[in-house]
Amino acid sequence: MAMTYTILTGDKDTEGSIKYFVRHSIVPSDQILTSAQSLIYSMLRVREMKVLDTGTISTGVSELTLPTDFMEPVSFWLGGDNKLEIDIFDEQHFEERVGRDSSDVPYAGTPTECTMDRTKAYFNATTDADYLYRLWYIATPAALSGANETNFLTTRYPHILEAMVKYYAYQHRQMANEATTWLGIANAGIEKANGEYDLFRQAIRHEIHWGRS
Repeated sequence: MAMTYTILTGDKDTEGSIKYFVRHSIVPSDQILTSAQSLIYSMLRVREMKVLDTGTISTGVSELTLPTDFMEPVSFWLGGDNKLEIDIFDEQHFEERVGRDSSDVPYAGTPTECTMDRTKAYFNATTDADYLYRLWYIATPAALSGANETNFLTTRYPHILEAMVKYYAYQHRQMANEATTWLGIANAGIEKANGEYDLFRQAIRHEIHWGRS
């Protein structure tokens, strides 16, 4: 049986529902599903979470608003005729490197370095022209809902999602032993998925390396 939002949030007699998993009709299925997805996405790092955002950094700015689903960067490039990787630093090393005028505005030039907070990327230069950019990043996937019945969790990693909703459902029922068991199963699934993706990325780097030799 396919895993879907409607099935997961169904009643206790619906096979595959959260209520069915824990044999209890009074568990907050929507809340549990939301919490389970949030915890999974905070730990999982797989190809299906990687997104490319492209656009233009306008002339005369020193920052860029990040996409609303942005979680963490993968790589950041200027595109077009100005192809250049923008190095991403933590705020301390960024502040050590950036130069500013007496008004605390970064000097004009091509952005080559940046740091990021929750919503913006800050550049080491105020742009002296329009620059195309390509930002690869880890995104928070759209949550499961009535309008979004399935996603990569339900199709590729249903075992992780099932284990995590069972963890929260048993927590709700104050059944600590069962909750701990299912959290361990979920964490093991996430660790395995992350490890497989790490091997995939290493294989890509290996191919690129030999392609340049």
